[in-house]
Amino acid sequence: MRAAILKEPKGLLQIEDRTVPTPGHGDVLIRVHACGVCHGDLMVRNGDFPFVRLPIVPGHEVAGIVEKLGPGVSYPPPGTRVGVLWLSSSCGHCKSCILGDEVLCADGQYVGMTRDGGYQEFMLARANSILPLPNALSCADAAPLMCAGLTVYAGLVYAGFKPCDKVAVVGLGGLGEMGVQFARAMGGRVAVISSTKQKEARARELGAERFIHEGTEKIDDALRSWDGGADIVLQVAPSAGSANAALRGLASNGTFSLLAPVPICPDPFALIMRRQRVMGSCSGSRKDLRATLDLAAAHGIRPSLRRFPLDRANDALTELDAGRPAGRVVLQMDA
Repeated sequence: MRAAILKEPKGLLQIEDRTVPTPGHGDVLIRVHACGVCHGDLMVRNGDFPFVRLPIVPGHEVAGIVEKLGPGVSYPPPGTRVGVLWLSSSCGHCKSCILGDEVLCADGQYVGMTRDGGYQEFMLARANSILPLPNALSCADAAPLMCAGLTVYAGLVYAGFKPCDKVAVVGLGGLGEMGVQFARAMGGRVAVISSTKQKEARARELGAERFIHEGTEKIDDALRSWDGGADIVLQVAPSAGSANAALRGLASNGTFSLLAPVPICPDPFALIMRRQRVMGSCSGSRKDLRATLDLAAAHGIRPSLRRFPLDRANDALTELDAGRPAGRVVLQMDA
């Protein structure tokens, strides 16, 4: 089988032939059909995560078919289409694990970071870290949901989203498009903030009722004029300027949900007097992924895809790094 391997930080992925692995106790062998190319993969390549174990096969947005079960595994049966959770394993006994928030476990192990991921034709996964895919979702459509879709869904839910809430999505790249779709499917009103005027048509097509162009409008003033401000700001763009401007446009009792690691400077007076909250959100747990997949299947949430074959994995990362693709980049093993 072919696998794309990162051997050193900032190095190129190397395509190698490997023996198809044999699943051990508690593992399943998955024939990978599609693997999303996520910004987290760029961070792996660039050496931004100190816990990554090199050499590593990157890729944590994986969808495929169960090929073989290891000892001790009886479900799901071979032939089942599944997605792989980013979190490969956790300690199982800390408070977060016991409460079903295992993604917050301090001893977590991660697909494509501490365990080989989906930039390969076959991969091993823990049986308790995979979920069957809804029939309505193809593997290519499901792959970006395993991280990008899950991240925006969790960012809304843990911000206390309620139907009819006003959600400001800052940035309309692949993650932002999903943020708009999930907020609309959950019954929210959406405003999109973007530095690219040409993205207004796409924002309207996805269901945004307002488009705020950074550069010709003041983001904070535009949000405050939107019936008092955004109930939730979903910050997905890596822009400190837009983040801090959107933070100033938060409504009373509003929550700023930070998904992109950028520095923010909250106004303590506004936080106190307007009872505002600032929170971070990373991915989600198995319960959140099940809800993400079911919501996407029921409401027709589909990412815009830019597809690459496995042997062009380096090109896919380069394109993502340059910020060129519209939507999500996906490696397809049969492309």
